[in-house]
Amino acid sequence: MRVVVLTTICLLFILPRVFSEGFISLSCGSPRQTKFQDEVTGISYISDAEFIATGVSSKIKSSYQSKTVQKNWHLRSFPRGLRNCYTFKLTSGDMYLIRTNFFHGGYDDNPSTDFSLHLGPNEWEKVSTANETDEKSFEIIHMLTRDRLQLCLVKTGDSTPFISSIEMRRLYPDSYNFSHGSLKTFSRLDIGSKNKHSSREDAFGRIWLPNTLKSWSTISTNKSVNIQNAFQLPWHAMATASVPTEADAPMNISLTGVHPASTYFVFLHLAEIQELNQNETREFDIMYNGKRINGPYSITKNGQYIFSLQRTKRSTLPPLLNAMEIYLWNGLPEQETGTKEGGSINLTTLYGANNIKWEGDPCAPLAYKWDGIDCRYVHNEPPTITYLNLTANGLTGEILDSISNLTSLQLLDLSNNSLNGSVPEFLANMDSLKLINLSSNQLSGSIPTRLLDKVQMGSVSLRYKNCGYELDKQTIKSFKSFEIRLDSRANKNNEEIITIVASVGASLVLILVIAAALLLIFRRKRRAMIGGHLNSDLAQATGNFSSSNLIGQGGFGHVHRGVLTDGTEVAVKQLKAGSGQGEREFQAEIEVISRVHHRHLVSLLGYCTTRSQRLLVYEFVPNKTLEFHLHDIAEKGGPVMEWECRMKIALGSSKGLSYLHDDCNPKTIHRDVKAANILIDDSYEAKVADFGLARCCSDTETHVSTRIMGTFGYLAPEYASSGHLTDKSDVFSFGVVLLELITGRRPVDKSQPFADDDSIVDWAKPLMIQALNDGNFDGLVDPRLEDNFDTSEMARMVACAAASVRHSAKRRPKMSQDENPEEASCRRHHEDHHEEKHCGRPSDEPRDYFWQQSQEICEPSSSLPLVQKSPHNQNLLLDDYQERQDGLYIVQSNHRI
Repeated sequence: MRVVVLTTICLLFILPRVFSEGFISLSCGSPRQTKFQDEVTGISYISDAEFIATGVSSKIKSSYQSKTVQKNWHLRSFPRGLRNCYTFKLTSGDMYLIRTNFFHGGYDDNPSTDFSLHLGPNEWEKVSTANETDEKSFEIIHMLTRDRLQLCLVKTGDSTPFISSIEMRRLYPDSYNFSHGSLKTFSRLDIGSKNKHSSREDAFGRIWLPNTLKSWSTISTNKSVNIQNAFQLPWHAMATASVPTEADAPMNISLTGVHPASTYFVFLHLAEIQELNQNETREFDIMYNGKRINGPYSITKNGQYIFSLQRTKRSTLPPLLNAMEIYLWNGLPEQETGTKEGGSINLTTLYGANNIKWEGDPCAPLAYKWDGIDCRYVHNEPPTITYLNLTANGLTGEILDSISNLTSLQLLDLSNNSLNGSVPEFLANMDSLKLINLSSNQLSGSIPTRLLDKVQMGSVSLRYKNCGYELDKQTIKSFKSFEIRLDSRANKNNEEIITIVASVGASLVLILVIAAALLLIFRRKRRAMIGGHLNSDLAQATGNFSSSNLIGQGGFGHVHRGVLTDGTEVAVKQLKAGSGQGEREFQAEIEVISRVHHRHLVSLLGYCTTRSQRLLVYEFVPNKTLEFHLHDIAEKGGPVMEWECRMKIALGSSKGLSYLHDDCNPKTIHRDVKAANILIDDSYEAKVADFGLARCCSDTETHVSTRIMGTFGYLAPEYASSGHLTDKSDVFSFGVVLLELITGRRPVDKSQPFADDDSIVDWAKPLMIQALNDGNFDGLVDPRLEDNFDTSEMARMVACAAASVRHSAKRRPKMSQDENPEEASCRRHHEDHHEEKHCGRPSDEPRDYFWQQSQEICEPSSSLPLVQKSPHNQNLLLDDYQERQDGLYIVQSNHRI
């Protein structure tokens, strides 16, 4: 746990309360002209109709209206769409306190609900109601980073999201200081008070709960307190305080129910409310776990978090505390789409188009990306839109200039609409554009000269068929397009398409076409390619291999994201220039990948070879790597990968590797299995990537001797020491990946508590033995999972990891076994018909994979017994484990009053 402690000091003085401007109070689902003042809080509410265009307005049962405040009498539900969002036009840099309320009130027959509340693209809270009278309220302090705020209700299951009221209060920006993210309210206490006061007595509508302890006494004053700071606390919070009943005793405050891996902000509000005599002094230190606050300090072994206000030796009076606030920091890891880009495709406003899937941020989070949109995601940068497909959406009017704000746009498809007016000049100025489709519209005029020039040079592909009579007539005089399709003689299934653009007479065009065809045929004879691509095509697809399209780099080159002219997204791997070993790796990768076809292996779409370039073209897998999701995001306070996803990724990866080892002839050894080489698609299906280090070996060879390559932390002992490479070397590396999934730790990281050990394997081995003996996985399992995993599944995965990282290669399991009767029967059938085993085998053929093999792979043994029983006493080991991993950081705040 990380804690930040701040204090405020107030003076005794008469001061009128100051109200803040910038209040928004919405009674959701109320009729558009609604306006009323709540009798309890005195807050004026209006309808939410101006802030959202979706949802259904409903009213709670009349019998429940007397049981809740008026703001909850109406509600807005969202039976359609996965994500529905409120949009507020505010000011960047402002800080807001946001409160939401949910009261079902029997508006429909399904009061049991589960859904999510999002702040922009980031989850704020999970919302659930159990019955008609179950009321929930959530509060957060948020610093705006742009001039609008979106509050979204997200459907996560079968139930319908709904919301009753929204309250927003603009705070002073220098009050709750935090650099980024948001603060979720954990607790707000009016220390020393016995009565609950109305939120109308707080300048910002904050709700304070009275708090007293038996070991404390209450003091108070009738005078108002001069709150000379931005917090603007209510009079009742500062006019009362608690002091220890025994004058020499400290005031101890214990935090309970806190998550050990989270960050908390603690605000202590202090004010002297007694008139002291000249010989009286109140002076105390603020302590944390027995030490004066000047951190950082490590978490205590027992997991307790105690703040203490302790009287100094020269103080004549005990310490006091008036109020206390505790907030849970939300890092908001998902970045919103760029400000200009997000506003540029507000399609409902700009074109009057209505698509229930065009709600919220267009790019983030990835799971709720808009239909017809594709985006580029670069770490620590806002997503940018690269693909906009608005075909057949009933768009009318002119092509809007706001599209020019999409500075990373590569493909624009506006076909099959009713757009009119001329083709705008700005399309020619968008250097990122590779394909423009204006077909089947009602455009007029001529295409801008500069755009025609770019088309003729081949930097832009333009489609304009049936674009409008006038436009067609003007354009056809100077612009013609031809396609040549050449069948591959080496492979009938592969075709190469070249588009040639000319602006000359028909005879010259014909000559150019014939010459180009002959040239291409000649080149095809000189080079053997599968699914070949021209270097110029790939340069265009990747923006000339722009750094903005760089998505990764490995041992022998860089990987760029690209978009082909047909809209296909690809990943282009570029071999380092002048790398002799890279050349050999390139040839090996061509040899291996060209024969591999499996849903859990990255597909090779084509390649390009010239004197100066060696390029591989892969399918683009959009959701980054296992390393990114398991380590990079989590280390920045982002969402934790769920156990179900980890299981799914482990199983998919094992299937892909099993296919390489046992279904390819000759057998293929990957040689660089690691989390960074396991890509994840949008459905969290794993795809094993990067065969640049792969080696093929025949069935008669027991091993391949080779120079050591791969990644430290994943290398099998026999491979690292002797260079002897077998399929069991891949099994060891995969076992390390399993340990990463189980523990959430990197294979080698000196900042982690196993720094004195050689690797995660050495650190985990004794813990795996202990866990499989007593069924308690707490010291081993990623603490961020808490108890959200199936213990039997965990036992099986731990057993598999333990078996896979055995020092002896012979004792490690194979990635798959031929024990399935159906599998054996199928193989005998193929052998009887003299059919050769090869990598074209269907990937969905039945097979028992990895830990599904209970007899060989995950078997109990004398050295590694598998005791499948429920874990117990989880918290004991978790606290000790967490102590070694995390530190406690406290801002120095030692005040004397």
